[in-house]
Amino acid sequence: MEGIVERKNGETTILEVKYLSEDLKKKIQDELVEICHGEYALVSDFDEHSFEATVKELINYRIPKYKNKKIGAIGELLLNVMMREFTDMKVVSPFFNLEERNAKKGFDIIAVDSNMELWIIESKAGELGKYKNSTDKVCERINAAKNDLDIRLNEHNSQLWLNAMNSVRSALDDTSEKNTILNILRDNKSYSSCDKNVVLGGTVFCVFDTKIDLAKIEELYNSILKSKKFSKLKLIAIQKQTYQAIIDFLATLVENDYYGQIDS
Repeated sequence: MEGIVERKNGETTILEVKYLSEDLKKKIQDELVEICHGEYALVSDFDEHSFEATVKELINYRIPKYKNKKIGAIGELLLNVMMREFTDMKVVSPFFNLEERNAKKGFDIIAVDSNMELWIIESKAGELGKYKNSTDKVCERINAAKNDLDIRLNEHNSQLWLNAMNSVRSALDDTSEKNTILNILRDNKSYSSCDKNVVLGGTVFCVFDTKIDLAKIEELYNSILKSKKFSKLKLIAIQKQTYQAIIDFLATLVENDYYGQIDS
């Protein structure tokens, strides 16, 4: 995809979003309704599932006002888009929280791969802050995602799995596929992380004066894998200059004033 550099080795992937290209803007625009609501919305005649209503809902209510939460939401949205473009996984959960306009109480993203194996995805994002370079920051974000999932997957919380089931049920259109994935989700339900396939996503928003070191990400991958906290593991590290460019682009869609300007 124009504007994105992919560096990959095994189960570790680095995606450098150099600028918000026309390709990426079109990807976001074309898939926004499905990302936010799930594929069911594509065949729904519900007014709130229209493109215009979806963008307004996203901009006005679903992107938090507080900076850290705003960065987290945009990082999760970007990871959602990147997974659809650069992996073989099908996302089967909506970006929008079903119950309320606050952040989701369950897993960030649920997906199945081409072998119909279930994957649970956790996204963490941030700016450079006190860290010296993008590698250190993205490793910190991936470790935060690891620790978060490790805690939640090992606690006896049936609501977590009910939320996951409801997310899948609301997102999918095809009844046969929906039932298949719900059965997979039900069979994966256990209060243990060691039998789960997980993707840990870390996003850093900072200038490209440093680049994420693939060798360091591979080292982190091997360390987490060796801990045997999870069954199968993938790491996705994303670097982009600014999260605000994505918000600004979404705002142009709300205003029906999309001219395709490219950010830095």
